[in-house]
Amino acid sequence: MPESQPSSTANRWIDRLSRRQAMALLVALLLALAVLICVSLGIGEPVRRAGPSDLDTYQRVVAALRAGQGYYAALHDALLTGGYGTTSPLNWRVPVFLPFLALFPSLDVAHWALGGLTVIAWGLGAAFAYRHLGLGGAVGALVVLALSLISIAAPRAELSFELCAGTLILISVSAYGLGWRWAGVAAGAGALFVRELAAIYALVSIVLALRERRWREAAAWLVVLVAYGAFYFWQMSQVVALLGPDDHAAATGWLQFGGLEFVLRTAAFNGVLLVLPYWVAALVLVIGLVGLKAVPRAAWPVALWLVLFLVYGRPENEYWGALYAPLIALGLVFSVPIITALVVRSRRSS
Repeated sequence: MPESQPSSTANRWIDRLSRRQAMALLVALLLALAVLICVSLGIGEPVRRAGPSDLDTYQRVVAALRAGQGYYAALHDALLTGGYGTTSPLNWRVPVFLPFLALFPSLDVAHWALGGLTVIAWGLGAAFAYRHLGLGGAVGALVVLALSLISIAAPRAELSFELCAGTLILISVSAYGLGWRWAGVAAGAGALFVRELAAIYALVSIVLALRERRWREAAAWLVVLVAYGAFYFWQMSQVVALLGPDDHAAATGWLQFGGLEFVLRTAAFNGVLLVLPYWVAALVLVIGLVGLKAVPRAAWPVALWLVLFLVYGRPENEYWGALYAPLIALGLVFSVPIITALVVRSRRSS
């Protein structure tokens, strides 16, 4: 059976609110939106790193892998050529995603494959919404998820670790919502092995499994995290063996304290929001977060990522938002009954 009925759960806690509390919540949401919109008006153009882009670098690695070069040697050469800090561990991706792409006859074929995964995520998200919100919710999910997941249509999107991981996380959340727990574990584990930032989702999943006394599921998530940790530790031993006198740290670190501006930059990395003003991203973020109140499995990791991005991440890392973009889109769908219930509650005398 599915974990819970998100919409009914949301309505239950709203029903326990007094009229003043409901009004206070609505005012708080409006104030949060006003603050974010003010911040958004001061954001300039997207920041791009000097030299080759990340996608250029990853494309070079895939080409080298196809030519028979080893993964770490290929990545090392590409990082040095691109001016990346090769002694910075976060610049080294584990040998999963790029070697997988190298198995395809061409990147165009890989693009279609990731497109197929995106369609699966789109369908599962709509099915999740249908189960909990009915036909209207499913139609809404089909629309808003399409507007978010359309990022896959961008050139070379198949090279984006974050797009792939974010798609897998949406599949995991939707699978859990449909009662397919082990499919949810598998998709979440896949996201982690694509991008280490997905560890936040895995940690939240362990906590939820423990809270609901699902010991086997918690153990499975623990095995996934331990396996990834061991894999990452082994990778570092491979990296250290490659380092030489030409290797250096990144010119700037990731602890940048970018605050709400960087958060909004990541929030704008979400499908059609990429071509819209940042204040639209602010609006979508606030409403989406309201809706995720009904989907704790998505709400907690998104909240933790947003807190992390207040202090962590360089301005050009705005594409990290692709990790949580589909979940915000899902939150938009679930926000409708929540906001409606809050408005109704604020108008009642008791």
